[in-house]
Amino acid sequence: MGSVPTDPMAACLPVAIEIMTAYTDSASDPAFFWTAVQRVMADGADRANPAAAMAELVLGLATLCGITLDHLADRSAPETGPRDLLAAIRNAYVTDPV
Repeated sequence: MGSVPTDPMAACLPVAIEIMTAYTDSASDPAFFWTAVQRVMADGADRANPAAAMAELVLGLATLCGITLDHLADRSAPETGPRDLLAAIRNAYVTDPV
């Protein structure tokens, strides 16, 4: 499947951070986020191993999500952990969306 990067975070996080930065900056222009996603996907498809590029993107987004959950949990009530935050997100956006 290819070589394993010596620092997976360094290999996976930059693209994930780029996509999520585009997301946060797209409030006034939703097309900005979509353009960034399309460019990242096209760049990955042009690599020697497109499947590895997609795996790095997914791993990067999952890692960034985990880091964000940990930071949010640290700043929440003492008894609130990452699982509590995920449950709240699930309830707000999946189970009982407004």
